[in-house]
Amino acid sequence: MPFIATPRGLTLPDLSEDVRSVDVHIGEHRVWSIDLRDRNEAPTKALPWPPALHPHLTGSAEVVLRRSGDDEVLGASRVAFTDDPHETQIVDAEGIPLSINKWGRLGKTLGTANAGVQERILDRTEEIIAHLTEMGLRPFVVGGTLLGGVREGALLPHDDDADVAYLSQLTNPADVAREGFAVGHRLQQLGYEVVRHSATHMQIYFRGASGSVDHYVDVFTAFFTDDGNINQPFHVRGPLREDQMLPFTTVQIAGRPFPAPADSEAWLVINYDENWRTPIPGYHLGTPRSTARRFQSWFGSYHFKRDFWNEFYKDALDSADVGAPSDDEVDDQWRSGADWILRQRELLSAPTVLDLGAGSGALAAHLMTATESRRTPRVIATDYSADALAVARARALAGPPDSSFETAHLNLYRTLSLDIFRRLNIVGPVDIVANHLLEQVGHIARANTLRLIRMSLRTGGTAIATVYREHASDVSFDDPTTWHLSTIDLAREARRYGLNIETEAIPPMPHELDRQPYGIRFTLGVPPLTRKEISMKQQIKRLVMRARPRGARAQLETLTERVHQLENELDEYRRDSLRVAELLDLAEQRLTPPPGDGNHGDHELPESSHTPKAEA
Repeated sequence: MPFIATPRGLTLPDLSEDVRSVDVHIGEHRVWSIDLRDRNEAPTKALPWPPALHPHLTGSAEVVLRRSGDDEVLGASRVAFTDDPHETQIVDAEGIPLSINKWGRLGKTLGTANAGVQERILDRTEEIIAHLTEMGLRPFVVGGTLLGGVREGALLPHDDDADVAYLSQLTNPADVAREGFAVGHRLQQLGYEVVRHSATHMQIYFRGASGSVDHYVDVFTAFFTDDGNINQPFHVRGPLREDQMLPFTTVQIAGRPFPAPADSEAWLVINYDENWRTPIPGYHLGTPRSTARRFQSWFGSYHFKRDFWNEFYKDALDSADVGAPSDDEVDDQWRSGADWILRQRELLSAPTVLDLGAGSGALAAHLMTATESRRTPRVIATDYSADALAVARARALAGPPDSSFETAHLNLYRTLSLDIFRRLNIVGPVDIVANHLLEQVGHIARANTLRLIRMSLRTGGTAIATVYREHASDVSFDDPTTWHLSTIDLAREARRYGLNIETEAIPPMPHELDRQPYGIRFTLGVPPLTRKEISMKQQIKRLVMRARPRGARAQLETLTERVHQLENELDEYRRDSLRVAELLDLAEQRLTPPPGDGNHGDHELPESSHTPKAEA
């Protein structure tokens, strides 16, 4: 069967078994790599174009299929995506070619026409390693950076970043998490733009002249646990001896020496698999479920769906006019909710209004308007998406002075979000609004949102929000805009935090007739009584007592339920250790004097848990 490309997708030709990965080129540039070992479909089954490419698939192009690694041409096909007369270009606003990365999103790669990017990223990697060393840490290269150095002596051309880890002397996850927070604070104090994914994973962004991200460096924590495993969240966990890690050796990358594990090959087997020597640009990391659960519970996930929202608002920033707000500029997708909140404006009497998950800032701009019963409030639009905040800032700057609201970064997946009132110097009552936030976040962010709502009500403020009662017909885990939250579930969650809710149906717009939008007014209620905890031993005993010998299937179901109970108990224990680290970090941020007053405070990294100082 020949290679065929159409506007809908492509069909791979008959390929020999030694072809493990193929690259799809549009014009002269690779835009997509396919790991054939990772596919469940037959090799000749048609594959749709990745969604991230869809906005760029206009005009016509020569689509070429090449073998990964040696660029052998395996097929070519001319395709007209649209009737536009131009050649198809997969590039960013600066004309730099983009390709699908390992996360299924478009990004710059080190092998594209981004002049000098490899030298810049190596310069920055050396710089970050030097800073980590100055902090008393033990940094080394990992991931694709180590793989490229060992296998090719260069950065991988299909990669889009550099990967650095530091080997911690700590072993307790709570201590490791606290150290990770301290390292991030130090890097921020050095002037770097740090985006945190978890307690032990952060990205350092480096931007070009236009303000867009030119490249970034990932910084991870690696540490040994008492079971003999090396751990490097988010993915690496496996047996490794300390002498396979230390003393570090060096790996040459473009002629520059970088620190590497003593046995780099053993590390790469744990990081990837035994086939790490074979170039597979479309390789997907397959993290075991037990490892993912462990790291998620130990160190959290502060980046959940942030890339979705960055891309959502990046498109808006590139294509939309975010000038002075008018009625038709409120986000159309959630306009009915914004209109409902604006109709409740007389309830918002506090001098400060906090807009949670503000997105483009359209609602915040309207909330700036004075009413008969109040003066113009201080309105702060918050979000954790950098691109959403960029759109909101552009709107605030372009509008008239009386609609110039503030913007602030707020990541509701972090316990640090609960310090937002102090961080923004909010004094006295504060109102909170949230237009379709509660159903579009995970349970951790929703819990912190409800805590902030409780705090605002206790200041004498008002809290209102909007939600969809029903999910979209095309609901997908990948698209938070399709999610929902029923009134029953919201009321139950609110009660856990001593909140009552009053709901009101919102007249839907045509595109949301089946979503049943509703508005919520929060009030303080009676906090629930603390229930007596049931130990794991008691839970297992109850399960055994309920079990009846009804054959092998019944026994299997009982055992499965016991395993689930044990997993949940372990997850809760691990989450508790993360909460301890987060609360210690929050306390240190609030109580430590700022740098320069003679007290090092936050500049000191936690010591090993077996040292006298840490035990004290």
